[in-house]
Amino acid sequence: MRRLTRSELASRVGPRPPSDAFWRRAIDRGEAALGVGADAVGGARDRDAEPTEPLDTGDIVDVDDHAFVVVGAERTEAGGRIYRIELVTDSDAE
Repeated sequence: MRRLTRSELASRVGPRPPSDAFWRRAIDRGEAALGVGADAVGGARDRDAEPTEPLDTGDIVDVDDHAFVVVGAERTEAGGRIYRIELVTDSDAE
């Protein structure tokens, strides 16, 4: 499990990182799906090597005063990934 800032995530997902509008909608809804292209999923040219993932299940992304946890990842037909993220609720806010 890794903990990333929004800017660290942006450097991992390629030339078009999630916009401010994406993060506002994700915060409002409490969840989102983050799609990344195959170019963001790296790996050695060796066929036996596992590709490196920009995110893994359980990773946390900090966005301002909010945090999102990656709850799932799906491979796309084009070789990219769709990461399902959910807002982490503050357990003290009852």
